Amino acid sequence: MPIDDEDFESESISGDRKLELFTDRYEFTRRFAFYLNEDPARQQILYFYGDGGNGKSLLLQHLQFHCCKRFSPQVWKQLHDIPESQAAQVADFVRYAEPKTYTPIPAVRHDFGLIPIKEDKPQDRFYGLLMLRRNIAAATKKYKFKFPNYDFACFWYLLNKGESQATLNQLFPDDVAELVVPIIETFADFPVVAQAVAVLKGIDKLGGIKRAMKLIQNRLGVSDEKAEEIRRLDIDTELTDYFPKLFAGDLNATMAGKNKPDRLVMLFDTHEKMWDEKRNSQGATFWYQDEWFRRLLRALDYKLGIVVVVAGRECPVTQLRWPNASRFPIPADYIDAQLVWHLSPDDARDYLHKVKIDKADLADAVIKYASVNPADNLENLQVHPFYLGLCADAVLAERRRGIELLSSDFARIPKLENKTAELTDRLLSYVDREVRSAVHSLSAGRAFDEDLYVKLGSGCHFQASSANFEMLTGFSFVWKSQKRGDNWYRIHDLLRRLDADRHHPKTRRAHEVLEGHYREVGNAAEAIFHANRLDWQRGVEEWKEVFDEALRKSRYKECEALLEVRDELWIKSDYWLGRVSRSEGNYYAWLARYVEARQEYLEAVAAYNSALLIAPDDIHALNNKGNALQSLGDLQAKLSEFEAAKQSYFDAIVALNSALLIVPDDIDVFKNKGIALKCLGNLQAKLSEFEAAKLSYSEAIAAYNSALLIAPDYINALNNKGNALRGLGDWQARLSEFEAAKQSYFDAIAALNSALLIAPDAICVLNNKGIALRCLGDLQAQLNEFEAAKQSYFEARAAYNSVLLIAPDDIAALTNKGNALRCLGDLQEKLSERQEALKNWQEALEMFDRSLAIAPNRNWVRNWRDSLAARISR
Repeated sequence: MPIDDEDFESESISGDRKLELFTDRYEFTRRFAFYLNEDPARQQILYFYGDGGNGKSLLLQHLQFHCCKRFSPQVWKQLHDIPESQAAQVADFVRYAEPKTYTPIPAVRHDFGLIPIKEDKPQDRFYGLLMLRRNIAAATKKYKFKFPNYDFACFWYLLNKGESQATLNQLFPDDVAELVVPIIETFADFPVVAQAVAVLKGIDKLGGIKRAMKLIQNRLGVSDEKAEEIRRLDIDTELTDYFPKLFAGDLNATMAGKNKPDRLVMLFDTHEKMWDEKRNSQGATFWYQDEWFRRLLRALDYKLGIVVVVAGRECPVTQLRWPNASRFPIPADYIDAQLVWHLSPDDARDYLHKVKIDKADLADAVIKYASVNPADNLENLQVHPFYLGLCADAVLAERRRGIELLSSDFARIPKLENKTAELTDRLLSYVDREVRSAVHSLSAGRAFDEDLYVKLGSGCHFQASSANFEMLTGFSFVWKSQKRGDNWYRIHDLLRRLDADRHHPKTRRAHEVLEGHYREVGNAAEAIFHANRLDWQRGVEEWKEVFDEALRKSRYKECEALLEVRDELWIKSDYWLGRVSRSEGNYYAWLARYVEARQEYLEAVAAYNSALLIAPDDIHALNNKGNALQSLGDLQAKLSEFEAAKQSYFDAIVALNSALLIVPDDIDVFKNKGIALKCLGNLQAKLSEFEAAKLSYSEAIAAYNSALLIAPDYINALNNKGNALRGLGDWQARLSEFEAAKQSYFDAIAALNSALLIAPDAICVLNNKGIALRCLGDLQAQLNEFEAAKQSYFEARAAYNSVLLIAPDDIAALTNKGNALRCLGDLQEKLSERQEALKNWQEALEMFDRSLAIAPNRNWVRNWRDSLAARISR
């Protein structure tokens, strides 16, 4: 039952050749065979864990390609009765069994370590599951697996969020696309290959969402009750959390049906990649990283024959602490944790035999050299697979030159901590200088193909030839890089880490060449990765600057590309980790992905707290901690978590006051304190805590004035003072203090005009001036000061037009201009100026559509647009 039901490559040692040379982990093959053949099905997750380089990924490939077999009862009875001490006999039989003795079992492999490309994002809560969905469909074609409820929820999500730029055929399996595309073509004038978001927005533009979704629901076979349940869920805080359960529910239903395989194998590789740079996070922050995956595993019904195998570096019980997770724990009883240890000498001999290293004395010397423990008895040695592969590479490299290495060449055993370096250096000493240079250069890249190899050859001054490239891709430490396209490769992470730790000059030069190359071709994300390797802080600072600018201009694809390299950035200070995490939080909050946003803000606060433990008087950490807490408060207020939001604002103000005790004249801290107080005032006004709100606004304005006494031309203080005065005006208008409200709006506009005298093209200031003018116009219209209101709306529109001349796709200006025009049209309709009203409403509708074309997920804008469209049609 589901856990949720419980209470609580030439002569090569790479690629396909690697799989051929797989040296059986006999006990693991036998155990896997029991999962596929025992009845009733085992209700556990088989988890292989162990150090990097121990062959876990190769083990999963071996199980997938050689062992997904369910034998006839008679054959299995014989295998079952073979004692565990003879696991090799069972493993060999499974691997080489005659096809007539078994039924193939469908298997799908999901690698969390794949480099994200477009919509293939294996770690992502939404796109990772979609990848798994497509791969299961491909592996189970003959059984025609269906995921109706999950597919319907995905369409509903895309309709509301609209983040994907992929085609429907890229996002969904063919059978789903074939069902849905005709419906979409009926409602929207788009070809089948149009972007999914554009298609769905086309439906929206024609007002056919409900009808289209009803037809999709019927085509997929989703009940009215389930469809309504899905539609009721909040897109950002509930539906995204529900996807794993929907996915598992559909998979369970299929496996409980008639036309289904006896087993379905789901292999998940490199689980540790769910953390990467966040490995040291604690508590809920740590467990959040793979929460969606745990949710999926909990919801699967293993008794139906679903076999889950996971590979990762840490034990899920003692290190990942799955049973103790604060949310969605997986009890220890459901985990079959198996340590993937080093090879035995017998297995190592088997491997060496397969690569034609058969001389007994040489093989014994290599085995001893590649071991991780000193032992007098050869049979007690533990042989590291990665080291063994490097030794074999060295022997074969010399053999290609006509030289046979002897056992004496492996007589000196290096210390364990130096073994990777020693083995790598030894191997590379047996190849020519050009290949040696190429290895150190290529270890700088996240992946490479022959073209990039040639580019590095030119920049790093080694001779790049096809013959040398073929030799390189034949080494055991070179792996194919899936999802980067055909003929892409990567150097093993252990070797990349070694060259990085040793600051190898060839590798450093390669980073310089690759940074220049990627800047030349316009790939900012990859260029920043290499800049970070040359100077970690320069790279991190540039990442944050470029990311923030891309987000400000709504260039989401650029943000996504930067996020893809973010987990590989070196961030060597808690302070900078906090700054990066806050930027990530801003991105997720902007896209209304609130769960991720909250997590990033919490990580930012935790990072600053760590920095302050070391340096309690670090004003930069205190200042930025205040900013992170203020952003967290904004998010909590948006989610109606009002008490939590107030506490975050109070904590932000405390942090900023602590900074001011150290540097009383820091204008940036004053500005940030003012922002936190203004946000607190907004929340208090919303909660009708009027006196508290008035005090917060007054203190915010006082903070800005303190900054302006020191620096009268400080644009940020003038801008934010204008915002605080506008907030005060809104509060006064609610209390019917109309004259005071008007004065606050006039004062806000004056502060913003002062900023514009200094920086006429400041987009944020122009936007805020437009908002203040629109609020003033609303008040004037309420007071029947119609001509004055019109003038305020016209001036607001002019401010937004100034922004759009500078940045035509500025989402805030488009949205706010639409809002101002909507209000102007409302006033004109009230004054019986119907034609003028219609003209402004139509332009407002155009602004909303342009805004939604850039950020379709902003549901409040969509609501304004739909309401206005309905009024125009009447």
